[in-house]
Amino acid sequence: MRLSRIRIEQFKKFRQPIEIKDLEPGLNLFTGPNEAGKSTIVSAIRAAFFERHRSTSVDDLRPWGDTSASPTVELEFSIGETRYRLVKSFLGKKRCELQIGTRRLDSTEAEDHLAELLGFRYAGRGASDSMHWGIPGLLWIQQGAGHDIQGPVTHAIDHLRTALNASLGEIASSSGDSVLATVEAARNELLTPSTGKPKGAYDEAIKQEAALANDILELDADIAAYRQKVDTLAALRREHAADEAEKPWIGFRTQERAAAEKLEEIQRIEEALSNEKRRAAELDERIKLLHGQLETFARQEKELETREAELESIRQKLERATALVQEWQSKRAEAEARHEAARETLRLARQADTRLKLMRELEATRLKVKEAADTLEKAEKEQVALVELKRQAALTEIKLKDLEQLRAQDRQIREMQIRLTAAATRLRFALEDGRSIGIGNESVTGTGERLLLETTTLTLPGLGQLEIAPGGSDLTQLRAEAKQLIDTYEALLQRLGLPSLEAAEARYRAYTQHLADIKTAEATLKALAPQGIEPLRTEVAVQRARVQELEQALNLLPPETPQTAKLPSVSEAEAAEEAARLSLEKINESLHEARLTAGKEQTAFETATRELAAARAVVDDPQRPERVAAANRDLVDARAEQSTLAARIEALSRQLAEARPDILKQDVERFRRSAEQLEKRYNERLDQLTRLEIELQTAGAQGLEERRAELARDHAQAKRRLEELRRRAEALDYLLRLLRDKRRALTQRLQAPLQKHLSRYLQLLFPGACLDIDENLSPRSLTRNGSNGTELGDFEDLSFGAREQMGIISRLAYAGLLREAGRPTLIILDDALVHSDEERLAQMKRVLFDAATRHQILLFTCHPAKWRDLGVGARSLEAIRAEA
Repeated sequence: MRLSRIRIEQFKKFRQPIEIKDLEPGLNLFTGPNEAGKSTIVSAIRAAFFERHRSTSVDDLRPWGDTSASPTVELEFSIGETRYRLVKSFLGKKRCELQIGTRRLDSTEAEDHLAELLGFRYAGRGASDSMHWGIPGLLWIQQGAGHDIQGPVTHAIDHLRTALNASLGEIASSSGDSVLATVEAARNELLTPSTGKPKGAYDEAIKQEAALANDILELDADIAAYRQKVDTLAALRREHAADEAEKPWIGFRTQERAAAEKLEEIQRIEEALSNEKRRAAELDERIKLLHGQLETFARQEKELETREAELESIRQKLERATALVQEWQSKRAEAEARHEAARETLRLARQADTRLKLMRELEATRLKVKEAADTLEKAEKEQVALVELKRQAALTEIKLKDLEQLRAQDRQIREMQIRLTAAATRLRFALEDGRSIGIGNESVTGTGERLLLETTTLTLPGLGQLEIAPGGSDLTQLRAEAKQLIDTYEALLQRLGLPSLEAAEARYRAYTQHLADIKTAEATLKALAPQGIEPLRTEVAVQRARVQELEQALNLLPPETPQTAKLPSVSEAEAAEEAARLSLEKINESLHEARLTAGKEQTAFETATRELAAARAVVDDPQRPERVAAANRDLVDARAEQSTLAARIEALSRQLAEARPDILKQDVERFRRSAEQLEKRYNERLDQLTRLEIELQTAGAQGLEERRAELARDHAQAKRRLEELRRRAEALDYLLRLLRDKRRALTQRLQAPLQKHLSRYLQLLFPGACLDIDENLSPRSLTRNGSNGTELGDFEDLSFGAREQMGIISRLAYAGLLREAGRPTLIILDDALVHSDEERLAQMKRVLFDAATRHQILLFTCHPAKWRDLGVGARSLEAIRAEA
């Protein structure tokens, strides 16, 4: 199938017609930015084939906001040597025409013929969907759908199998399908289709056999437990009789009390040791305090010496800072004088510059005043001339409507006179010399001619009179109409005050000339005074006032002196003043810093003086020697008492260690627990004896052995039923595998033509690779050479870009298969391969170029730069629309 021409009108984006002609038999590359209409063209081709022209579910084909549009698509194509022309309109003007050579089909007949020819079907109700698109839906790839191959193949499988001519043998024929379906249905009644796990009656038999076996196990456990309980009851009775006689917990209670008394004695020793340790800790703290007091006395004496040295150092720094402040003060006075002189020079320079600027502005303003006054004078003259022209135009004004009415009436009058002349009676006469006749009130002689429009009396001297009445009833009506026209014409001339049409024409020419002169005068006046005369007068007055203002400003300035000419320029004076100011600021900053430093040193000197006085007062305190001596005495006494306490603590600790209070505590706990456990065990055994006696009496009445025999019989029957179902399920499963393997082998042999085409393109992308096809002719798994050897992976596990590439290759293979079967093919790629890297894209270009030698391919893209090396010229949709 080869498309040669596409024309679209009132279709979605294309309100105006767009036509694409001269499509190539191979590759056709169309480019354009987003929303240029690429997908709209593809949608138009799909709608032309897939949608019924009478469908009411295609409102989305209309341009936005245009409810009266009739979307129309016209396609010209050929299949083999036969040429086709399809025209289909939707919604407003519904029609479908198919021209096949010299044959013509309309409406539903044409659509059904196309569906059978191309291999698709129409929707029963509503808009068409992918499930109806068949072969075109497989080969015409929508934007972003290149990776999806399973769905389109499923919808086209019947047509592909027909092309394969794949009668899959007896197993795959209708009867073979019936056998396979019957076996599969019987097998699926017992096993799940996907995992092969038991289900239905088979699963229920397994559960029943397992439940009965479990019941038997539970009953065997109950019987064994019953026998165990009988033995346990006998042993418990023997143990209970022994404890009843001995009562061993009483002896343990006595041992517990003896160990507790020893533990209380040890606890009193621990309390005494704790008190001695607390006193020792208090002595340690006191010794630390006394050491701290003595260290403080020594530190105070050292601090006095340090403060005396610091005070002398600060005094020297203060003297240096004071001298630095005085030096910076003298420098600041000099800098202030220099800055004041620079400021005065700058003031005089600015004054001279102002005088020069005022004089220049005064000269320029005087020139503006002269120019504005001249313009005002010219504008006033033009305004007077314009008023005169408007007056003359008013005197000669005549409306074009009245003139055209006069012209029309004059033309009607002339036409009426012609009609009257044609209808009048023509009277010609030739009289002898000296003879005359009377025509109405006129006496005529000689030769002549008269037109009689009404009844006229002809007087023949000596003979009498003849009355001539012009014939025809229309003549009277024509005379009346002519009179009415003349009256209307003369009334209009009277209203206009004009004698004739010629005068009206002359007056209109004069009026139009006056209007043209008025426009010229208005343009001249507009050029002279764009805002009008009054703003121009105001401008003249403002400029004159500005002259007076400038003259007054110049008079207020001091007169020029010889020194003025020697002044530097304003920029030089400003630079000098700026330099002097910056110098003064830096000196002020330095002076400020020197004063701050001197102030800090003065404050530090005063603080050091006060701190030295305070330190000397502490050291010179009269009571200080006595406090130092007292602290030394207290320290000696505390150390002596500390030594005595240490000896007592050592003796108590040794005595406590020998007594082992932790072991005594364990003995108390051990004897207490032993007594409690024995007594508790005695009571629990008594309860257990009573419970076992009741349980054994109850179990003996249940008939456990009889119940076990019944369950054993039921279990044997369930095992036989389970074995029967297991053998049936395994046999059906084995038979189904055999049938499927046979069908798969036949399918693979009959898929060889498709595999041939697929391998041709695949080798261009992945040399040495193999793409397997399943029973439904869909890609299943890809085997290729990788960095770690041979790699095998499912089609769905590939990346998005790889699946898109495999999807396009598969579609090209289907197209090759269809072409060999004599079926029409057309491949459309709407913005495909956008997820391919540069290397893969280059390989896919080789694939497309090769496929284009056998199929027509329409490729739409918004990335023209990526397809420059495709070997075909790109056609811009924007240029095509501009040409349309």
